Amino acid sequence: MIIGAFITVTLVLIALLALVWTPLDPGAIDIAHKLLSPSAVHWFGTDQLGRDVLSMLMAGTHNSLGVACVAVLIGAGCGVPLGLWAAARGGWPEEIIMRGNDLLFAFPSLLLAILITAVWGPGALTAIIAIGIFNVPVFARVTRGGALGLWQRDFTMAARIAGKGRFAISVEHVLPNLSSILLVQATIQLSLGVLAEAGLSYVGLGAQPPEPSWGRMLNEAQTLTALSPTLALFPGLVIVFAVLGLNLLGDGLRDRFDRKLRSG
Repeated sequence: MIIGAFITVTLVLIALLALVWTPLDPGAIDIAHKLLSPSAVHWFGTDQLGRDVLSMLMAGTHNSLGVACVAVLIGAGCGVPLGLWAAARGGWPEEIIMRGNDLLFAFPSLLLAILITAVWGPGALTAIIAIGIFNVPVFARVTRGGALGLWQRDFTMAARIAGKGRFAISVEHVLPNLSSILLVQATIQLSLGVLAEAGLSYVGLGAQPPEPSWGRMLNEAQTLTALSPTLALFPGLVIVFAVLGLNLLGDGLRDRFDRKLRSG
């Protein structure tokens, strides 16, 4: 967990720093200095247009993390209420919600992005909506599964006997007891969101030029690996470390919460 938290915090700090400062302008084109190897001036070298790779990676950090964070917020903001309602009501409302989730699961984020692009065009917003919609059934299923067990607990039954309605019980008693599960799931979905954003940008459906993006950097580097292999190496490593750090953080949080639940 410590390693995952360290990697995650480092990425967040880099993303915040990139909002106000990068070593060089990530969009500045300098053809005279294209495809340079790493040096004291350009720590990670330059790309085919002479842009500083380190500056582009830093700027791409807040784009990738920003898309993933907003997409997770959309998924949780829609999926958690749906899961709570399905568990509280049961019957045909639950059946409709869960079958709707099954329908959304049939459309991966890439296919959703293609459909959305046909309407609104490619861009970061397309990636956010596609990944966010894909996250909705995930949070709905996790919330419903946890809530169903809590509705059989003594404290919820006592609240029902006291005259509280299903909505009040869901908000005041069920949701707080699901916070640890949802936090772990959000961390895992963040890692998947970073990977999905990179994949969408790789195929041209994510952030558009001149906004830097890790996925697009990989796409642009694939034909230049013989001339400058570091062009693909550095963004690939950043994606790996970002996904690894978030997954390690999620696993650590899950283990910690599980120990607390078992000891409780």
